[in-house]
Amino acid sequence: NIFAYASAMRAWAKNAAQAMKFVDPNSTTADKISIVQVAYDGVWKTRHAGMSVMLQTFNRKTHVPVKFTLSEMRLTDPRVFNAPLMYMTGHEAFELSPQEKAGLKRYLDNGGFLFAEACCGRKGFDLAFRKLIRSVFPANPLQRMSPTSQVFQYPNPVTSVGVTPTLMQDLGEASTQPVLEGIVIDGHCAVVYSRFGMAGGWEMSQSPYARGYNDIGSLKMAQNILMYAVTQ
Repeated sequence: NIFAYASAMRAWAKNAAQAMKFVDPNSTTADKISIVQVAYDGVWKTRHAGMSVMLQTFNRKTHVPVKFTLSEMRLTDPRVFNAPLMYMTGHEAFELSPQEKAGLKRYLDNGGFLFAEACCGRKGFDLAFRKLIRSVFPANPLQRMSPTSQVFQYPNPVTSVGVTPTLMQDLGEASTQPVLEGIVIDGHCAVVYSRFGMAGGWEMSQSPYARGYNDIGSLKMAQNILMYAVTQ
């Protein structure tokens, strides 16, 4: 009965998040935070239903205008150079083509910003993403961001976040200091990466089997990363 109840409640929350999808009153992107999700060969679109919910909470918290419609592009598309912020996620291992790697390098070298996360904390994506960064930026390895970084300060002072039951088993505690990694290019942080999943939390139905932050922690961390991307 307990398992049935928990499963039903999670399914209800997931359906509620999908029903809460926010839409733009107009198509303009001027003076708004807009996000482009990176498409690649493989399963690149996983827990996407909560993206508009996350953007709405960011707008409500900061009053920064947002565009709810999520664009989806490959890194070979020249339009990515008009994107101030790109988002990349997935569950499984993947590999980009040489042309896609070159597109990513040009985008980041020219001041772009990539926010990436291993959806549900899956090891396959985590290992593949680290391999990608080493291949594209061998001189700029991913490094853990300092707890005093602005990304943990605004708009939410975050020193500890709740975690899923599975991650709690790994860590031995119900909450933890948030972990983000990044790379710096020409003095600016070009990549922020989380090996712990957040997208399920944006749907307000984080899987207990995921290795990730809980719903509240996932939303707070995403809000901070978006603010960091536009203000650093």
